[in-house]
Amino acid sequence: MSMNIQIGHIARHTPRGAGAQGREAAVVDVAQDLLLAHMHEAGILGNLAIKGGTAIRKLYAGNEGRFSLDLDFAAFGADPADAGELFVMEADGLSIGPFTYGVAERRGKWSISFDSPFVENATLASKLDFSPQPWLAPATKGWVPMPIHVQYGFALPEVPTVRIEENIAEKVARLNRTTTARDMYDLRWIMTNPALAPTIDKALVRRLAVLKIWVDTNGMHASNAFWKPSHQGSVFDPAHWLRERDESEFDPEDIGALAVPRPSAKEMSDAVRERFAFLADLDADELEIAQSDPRSRSVVIKAMSSLPNKTFNAETLF
Repeated sequence: MSMNIQIGHIARHTPRGAGAQGREAAVVDVAQDLLLAHMHEAGILGNLAIKGGTAIRKLYAGNEGRFSLDLDFAAFGADPADAGELFVMEADGLSIGPFTYGVAERRGKWSISFDSPFVENATLASKLDFSPQPWLAPATKGWVPMPIHVQYGFALPEVPTVRIEENIAEKVARLNRTTTARDMYDLRWIMTNPALAPTIDKALVRRLAVLKIWVDTNGMHASNAFWKPSHQGSVFDPAHWLRERDESEFDPEDIGALAVPRPSAKEMSDAVRERFAFLADLDADELEIAQSDPRSRSVVIKAMSSLPNKTFNAETLF
C-alpha cells in the first residue's frame, strides 16, 4: 500500500471539539510520525532516544494521550550538539508524502515547521531539544496503533526511548520548579492507566527525581557526559510538591489541542497528589539529596552509581 493521507483522514484524526487549532495539531502529529520514521530509516535516531510528552503519546498512550508539540531527545553515544546538527540537517527541506519540513534557529534553539495542503498559513512548529544522555539504558518501543497509521503505507518502526521511570522523574523535577499543565496531565495519565501504572518502579522514580533535582541545581560531570546546572537552586520538599494546585498556578491551555476532553485543574491535582504520594517516602540518602546541598556530592555520586542499567561510567562522576 502506498501513502494515502487525505483531508478526511486528518479530520478523523482530530478529536471532536478540538477546533481549528486541534486540526492543525492533528496535522503536526501525523507529520511528526513520518519524520521520526524517516529519521530512524536514515540512522539519525541511532544515537537519540525520544522522551517527554511526544514519547508518551506516540509510544504509550496513543489517542488517549495529549498531543505534544515539542520533539525532545536524549543523545547517547554522541554529543547532543552533534546529534542535533545531524537531525536538523536531515530535516531541513525534507519532503515526505504531502509534507515538507523546514528548520529555523533562534537563540541557539531549533524548531521544525510543517508545510502541507491540509493547513493554510500554518502556525504550529515543533521545538527541538537535544539533551545529554539518559541515565538509564533506553528502551525500544513501537507506536501505539492508531487508525491514521494505516494510511502511511508502511509499518512504523520501533525506536529508542528514554525509560518511562526516567521520563516520569524528569517531569517530577520540572514540577518542583514550576507547575505546567502538560506535565500534570501526563503524570496523571501514566499513573491512572490500568495497564501501565502497575509496571512503574516507584522507588526508582523517587530516587531518580531527587537526583535529577540535585543535578539540575549543582551539575554533574562524567567522562562521557556533562549535565550542567540549568536552573536556580531547587530543594525537594515532598509536602510542597504534593500540595493541592489550583487553576491560578497553571494555564490549562498548556495541555494542548489534542487532549479532549480536557481534565480540570482539580482533577489533575487530586490524581497527582494521590498517585505520587510515594514521593514522600524518602530514605536517609534521599532526604539528604533532596536538600540540593553541593556538599552532598559524594552521596549523590554513590546513589547515581547504584542506578540499574546506567549509561555512564560511574567511576568518572565528579
